[in-house]
Amino acid sequence: MTTIGWYAHHHGEGHRTRARVVGAELLARGAEVTVLGSGLDEPTLRTAGLGCVELPLDHPLAPGVALEDVDAEVGGLLHWAPRGHPGLRARMARIAAWLEAERPAVLVVDVSTEVALLARLLGIPVVLVAQPGDRRDEAHTTALRCATAVLAPWPAWATPAIWRTAIAVPQPDLVAVGGVAQEAVGASDAPRAGAGRRTGLVLAGGEGFDDPGVPEQVRAAVPDLDWVVLDGRTWVPDVRALIADSAVVVAHAGQNAVADIARHARPAVLTPQQRPFAEQQHLAAALGRQGLAVLAGPTQVREHGWAALVARARAEGGRGWARWECAGAAGRAGDLIERVAHG
Repeated sequence: MTTIGWYAHHHGEGHRTRARVVGAELLARGAEVTVLGSGLDEPTLRTAGLGCVELPLDHPLAPGVALEDVDAEVGGLLHWAPRGHPGLRARMARIAAWLEAERPAVLVVDVSTEVALLARLLGIPVVLVAQPGDRRDEAHTTALRCATAVLAPWPAWATPAIWRTAIAVPQPDLVAVGGVAQEAVGASDAPRAGAGRRTGLVLAGGEGFDDPGVPEQVRAAVPDLDWVVLDGRTWVPDVRALIADSAVVVAHAGQNAVADIARHARPAVLTPQQRPFAEQQHLAAALGRQGLAVLAGPTQVREHGWAALVARARAEGGRGWARWECAGAAGRAGDLIERVAHG
């Protein structure tokens, strides 16, 4: 049986979702898959048949300790390796112990330069999951050089627009698999363009919007819809059902939200939030240029207003989302990981 490790970063939900979705695909092919990370939903993972290794957190810094005191970025070589941090030491030791004990055929890294480097130093092949944005810094370049292959969770046509790197990654080492989403629900009988639906959905993400007033602004601008707001304070058992039943979705531009919206082909207004490396700005701008979603950055909101942006999304109807290639994405990701695992 092939043993596969999957490191899932704890910042944002998308990393853990990809591990769960593609992990299920690999399990169905007979592999043994273990997810390593912090804040993992262990009962859900184990119910799905995935192994689980909970890792100590490598933050925050001790009170009164500044970043410059611990050289966390090692002069730009890495992203996060603060000197003298017990959580970092325990975290990396736990990963190394698992790699030595289980000797996986491959470690999928989603995403961490330091973990990719650690695995490669231990002789473990790495499949690095790419992230949107400007990734031309030295640390991201180091991670790319450590990788045997790169898995891009978007379609190939989008790569030049949303992923900027300092080195070129040639085919077949870079595989764009399409948007990795959970299986759609309620889509088979979904009315076209949201006809007859009276619910709007606001997806603020676990961290909320940079401007916390956005949900109320949308509600006030579009009172003909009943708005449901999901943020870090609101939990629902399955966001997919809410997406599928919505006339329109106003959301941040994180990869997980985009993939779920695309999988259900819902009209969408994307308002990118400030994230490292301009991740959401790159993704939302590319989708806006292609007409798959309506871009609602500060400039667009100021010039057009929420009512016009939502109306435009509803009129366009989400009909172009098939181009995000969610269908079969988990299978294509599984193909790449198996190819690396089998040498």
